[in-house]
Amino acid sequence: MGRTAGRGPEDTKRLILDAARGVVVAQGARATLDDVAEAAGMTRGAVIYHYSSKNTLWVALTRDVLTQFRKAVHDDVEDGQKPGRLARAFIRASLDGDEIDAVGERLFLLAALAVTPGVPEILAEDGARWKAEMAEDGLSVGARTVILNAVDGAGLMTGWGLKPDRAELVALRTELENLASPGAHH
Repeated sequence: MGRTAGRGPEDTKRLILDAARGVVVAQGARATLDDVAEAAGMTRGAVIYHYSSKNTLWVALTRDVLTQFRKAVHDDVEDGQKPGRLARAFIRASLDGDEIDAVGERLFLLAALAVTPGVPEILAEDGARWKAEMAEDGLSVGARTVILNAVDGAGLMTGWGLKPDRAELVALRTELENLASPGAHH
């Protein structure tokens, strides 16, 4: 299978990362580069050309998954200086529509990848970065802690097949948005 005309290295890497995400969601970190190559519609050699090893690919996938979520949150932060802007964007990015399904998938994917050397450190760094950014968001430590842990908890429940029903998700979002909106009257 030759190189697809018109597809550059970044497009190919995107294709590989998307394929890897699906394969790891389905199989866990035991998935092989052959599995990723098949899912991406390319040869194992083409995957290795862009990611020299499974470990390298899993680390890149971890960074990509975290970066995509961080971008989704930051792209949705309201203008202005009101406290809780980042927290409210985090809540929306996690609880809008069926986003909780994506939270569950992301958490299980990252848990599967956590057996990979280098990944636990990336996850710890990302968690510390969220805590630090939330600390600058003007909310109490209690509100920040409840918001981060409640979203992760609902995501884990969803990943385990115990997705909160629509009414529970709406109630959760309402309560978390109240915590993220100090001084507002709801």
